[in-house]
Amino acid sequence: MGIAHRNDLDGHLERIDADGYTIIDGAIEPELVTELRDTIRRVERERDVRPLGTQAEGHSTLRMYNLLAKDQTFQAMPIHRSVLPLVERRLDRGCLLSGMTSIDIGPGEDPQPLHGDDIVMSRHLGLPHPPMMVTSMWALTDFTAANGGTLFVPGSHRWSTTPDQHESLAGFDVQPLEMAAGAVMVFHGSLWHGGGANTTADEWRLGVNVQYCPGFVRQQQNPYLGIPPSVAATFPDRLLELLGYRLYKGIMGHIDGRSPGEVVFGERLAETAYRDAEHERGVSISSSA
Repeated sequence: MGIAHRNDLDGHLERIDADGYTIIDGAIEPELVTELRDTIRRVERERDVRPLGTQAEGHSTLRMYNLLAKDQTFQAMPIHRSVLPLVERRLDRGCLLSGMTSIDIGPGEDPQPLHGDDIVMSRHLGLPHPPMMVTSMWALTDFTAANGGTLFVPGSHRWSTTPDQHESLAGFDVQPLEMAAGAVMVFHGSLWHGGGANTTADEWRLGVNVQYCPGFVRQQQNPYLGIPPSVAATFPDRLLELLGYRLYKGIMGHIDGRSPGEVVFGERLAETAYRDAEHERGVSISSSA
């Protein structure tokens, strides 16, 4: 199930580099798929989630952000063994969880405008560039061309333009993402993509975007204010690292020289800026500038 060997990782990385995406079939355990799907639908009812009515978010789509604050079931997603190793190889182990969003596309939904997830960074860096975001799209129901399977354009992560710079997308190879529940699509943040139209009468397409960014990039969803410390304290250490409670490269993100994790959780995530990074590199800290 999922990514089992280094060769598998290499193959997926090669596909992301060449095509902008890869699909991991059977990545997620069936029981976890069921648990996540049932949890999302329950939380949607409890919170009376309704369409947000914007062009990007849809008029027949139920979206929920900041999932880690909503139920403990979601803790399994960012650190899942079928996905995180691939993300760490494409970014590095110091990567951050940028956001988690459930996207439940209902009948009658229109296609979402195509876009790249790292468009904010692209405006500063220019295109193409190394990934400033890596997105994993989890299928919790089957994705089909009819029920809103994500539209995407293979290879578009290597281009110098964005979809909104073209008057028409006619002639571009826009494909619908079709994959079974339990599969995960992992793609470069510059890949052109968007939710598809749901032309079915009664079928909902449920997926979750789990997005990662390099450790020096600002996260899309703010976990420090969005997730109460009492909830975050229940997370495993690796998940807290992905949220930014440790320092990036031993320096970025510190509070008076200490990691955010030390400030909030004490010795559990104690880390000192510069000092620990220099210790790892074997650099003497006896002198100061």
